[in-house]
This record gives sequence, C-alpha cells and structure tokens, in this order.
Amino acid sequence: MKYLFFIISIIFLGCANKININEFTPINAPKSKFLPSKNEILYKPQILITNFSGSYSNYAKDFLKITLSNIKSIKLLNRQFKSLKEEIKLSEIAKSNNSNLDQADFLIEGKIIEITKKRIYHPSQRFKDKKGRIYYTKAYYEHTVCVKGEISITKLPENIIYQTLPFYKCEYETTSSYYFDYKPLIIETIKSAIYNLNDKLKKIFAKKGYIFEIRKKDNDIIIKTTLNSNFGAKTDENVDIFTIKKIKIPFSNDYKKEILKIGEGKIIKVTNEYSWILVKKHLQTIKIGDFVKMNYKHSFWDIFE
Repeated sequence: MKYLFFIISIIFLGCANKININEFTPINAPKSKFLPSKNEILYKPQILITNFSGSYSNYAKDFLKITLSNIKSIKLLNRQFKSLKEEIKLSEIAKSNNSNLDQADFLIEGKIIEITKKRIYHPSQRFKDKKGRIYYTKAYYEHTVCVKGEISITKLPENIIYQTLPFYKCEYETTSSYYFDYKPLIIETIKSAIYNLNDKLKKIFAKKGYIFEIRKKDNDIIIKTTLNSNFGAKTDENVDIFTIKKIKIPFSNDYKKEILKIGEGKIIKVTNEYSWILVKKHLQTIKIGDFVKMNYKHSFWDIFE
C-alpha cells in the first residue's frame, strides 16, 4: 500500500510541475555556423553485420540482428556482406554522389571468445526449527554457463574501428540430476549477453535532434528539435546538448570541427515530427542548429519495467 501511495504522490507531483509550452516566448537566438542540411536531419546510419565467429555464432548473430532492428535511429541492411574492399568503394561512391546505394556506413563484426561450463553439487542440509523438529533440504546440482565475447564497429569509408564493445554474462540453472543438457542454457546466456548491449548500441547510434526554435520564460528555457518519436524519442527521456566549434590546429593554419557538450535537458513533449525539451543546465549560449542526443542513462522509472 505504501508503494501505491508513493507512486501516486510522484504522479501528482509530475502533474503539478507540468510545463505549458504556450507560456514560453520565442527568442531571437543566434545561429550556429554549422547549420544542418536536410539530408543530415533525416540521416539514419546504415548498419551491416558482416560476421559472427566462434561457438554458437549463428545464435549470437541472430540475437544481434534482433537487438539492432529494435533501434529506431538506424537502418539495418538486409543483404550479404560483399568484401571489405567492395564495401569501402560503395560507401565512397555514395558519399561523393550524396546518394543512397544501400551502402553500409558502419560494419559490425562479432565473436564469441569463450564459453565455460561449471557444475557444483550442493548436498542436502540438515537444520532444526525452534520446536526441535529436524528437516533436510534436497540435494541439487547448480549448472552455470559463462559467455565472453565482443563486437567491433567499423566506420566506412574511413575503415577505422569506431567502437569495440566487450560482453560477458553468466546464467545458471539448478536440477536434481547430475546429467544436464547445457545447450539451451548456453543459448539463453548468449541471448542475455547480446541484449545487454542494447543501451550501449543505442547511445553509440543515438539520433541527432537539431534545434530550430528556442523559447524562454523567466529563467527557464525550452528548445524545439527535430528529434521525434520515429527515432525512438520518448517523453521524460534525458538528452545531452551539443554544439560544433571550429578549432585551430596548433602550429598550422588549418581548422577542424569539434563537438562539445554544452548542456543537458529532458524531453517534455514529443510527436512524430518534433520534440520540446526543457533545458536543465547549460554552460554557454544555445544556438539554432546546435543539436541534442538521448543519453539513455537508467532512470528511476526503470524499476517499474
């Protein structure tokens, strides 16, 4: 009952703090020097799984496909890997022509490094209750499987390792019998290990939502962005706010672009076209053309899922 009261209290607290967007006044905000093109706004990185090696790799590859297909900010290519040379060439042609040739922007390769199995016998235990009655627990076997592996993400056409994600997971079952078919448990452990990469993959491929309107009320700021429900955005999700700056390269006349995090916010409204975000903190002026990305940190509400 106390938990119900706790939840209801939080719901009412949330309602009390609900933000009325119409109470905020649009401001004449400065514009970024790096305004996005239409293609950049609509861009979804195209991912191709190349290979998964090691024991039970066919299961691991299927679980990785399922994980990636549930990430709305990417497009998982449903075709066979050609060769690294051909994939690089296809990516270069698509980039130079600004066209979509079903090219991969990222290649993902995985491997199962090690699978270990362990069996532990737990003998019957004798214990006595307060009345002096004696009881015996049942003897049982504990069967444990641990899976170790990694996935590697390569960026094209540069052909550089963009990210490597290791995974490790153990699962166990108990039986009264010494004999045990480990295969189902191995498959289940691989499944859990791959699915546990979901948040990391979502963060790596998080969609950029470009800011195209800024409003203010007293000291509060809200921003309207291109991040929308079609890319997986949800109300109450936390976002990071970024800007792009031109940085001079030391001992050179050349410049480079650098992405800097300048703030944080929370999505207060989302549709299939845009989102409104309440700025929680910012280190410098937010400009039109700056962008946000969901940070996928675990929140309080995860305990109810």
